Amino acid sequence: MMRRTGWIIGLVVLLVTLAGCSSAPAPAPAAADQGSGTPKNSAESQAWPRTIKDAVGHEIVLNKKPERIAVLHPVYLDYFFALDEPPFAAANLTEAMTSYATLQPYAGKAAIQDLGSGRELSLEKIAESSPDVIITFKGHIDAVYDKLVKVAPVIQIDFSDSWDHTTMLCATIIGKEKQAEAYIQETREMIKKTRDKLGDRTKMTFAMLRIDGKANYFAPGTKNTMYYKADGFGLPAPQGYPADSQTMSLEALAQMNPDYIIFQHDIAMAKASVKEKESLNVWKSLNAVKSGHVLFFDNSLNTASVLAVRLAAEKLMELET
Repeated sequence: MMRRTGWIIGLVVLLVTLAGCSSAPAPAPAAADQGSGTPKNSAESQAWPRTIKDAVGHEIVLNKKPERIAVLHPVYLDYFFALDEPPFAAANLTEAMTSYATLQPYAGKAAIQDLGSGRELSLEKIAESSPDVIITFKGHIDAVYDKLVKVAPVIQIDFSDSWDHTTMLCATIIGKEKQAEAYIQETREMIKKTRDKLGDRTKMTFAMLRIDGKANYFAPGTKNTMYYKADGFGLPAPQGYPADSQTMSLEALAQMNPDYIIFQHDIAMAKASVKEKESLNVWKSLNAVKSGHVLFFDNSLNTASVLAVRLAAEKLMELET
């Protein structure tokens, strides 16, 4: 798998964001309904067994707190590390722990089995890890679901769900709802602090971009990233920036002429793309270029996980006029 670009660019660009999780209480077992939009499994519902309703409508009964969690996409490493409950096994572990900015603070702090490629899952490796529960995103394991469910219960999460809802769902799986509530509130305060710190810069325009591999840019769209959302960082998009994901040329970017450009991609690839355009007059004419406001954020922030949101907040608070 390429750096996170190769793994999620097709899916995350369309569904994410710096985007980016629902449950319904029951006396016993407790329930988490991913599809309802709001987690309802309260911190008081700590009893086991409990039932989790996942993004595809399956009801998964957990008889006790799972100790051996296997995640088949590295984005869920973010959530379980945030909850102080690193998984027992994970796909794409080595790349994630060595390359993703969201996970650098946790590198070397947990012994986790590497399940290999998340794109070409090894059922043998997954079975050998003897998981109590398997977690991945909806649509990832359709072709092998019947085989996976014989290994352990499988919980599928909607990749496009919000960071706070996904945090609460993951917390419900391990019985850490109270910790999740506090962490979510702290993260929301970070978002507000970021907006306050940005001050007058919230009146300037920001173009969030990725590289499409063909000398063009890819705009995730205002609907697909929390950078632009009212309950997110609330950054203004330049006129002409699309609501949905869209490929654009340098000339189209020049017409938007944003005050800031944020490349959220593999940083080396993004810098190489910029290097190719540095001598072009159309590039040099951009307000963001003339002001030195071309920024490079790590590709891992595209997951819009809770750790991605917090890291984005830190980076935005460091901006200078």
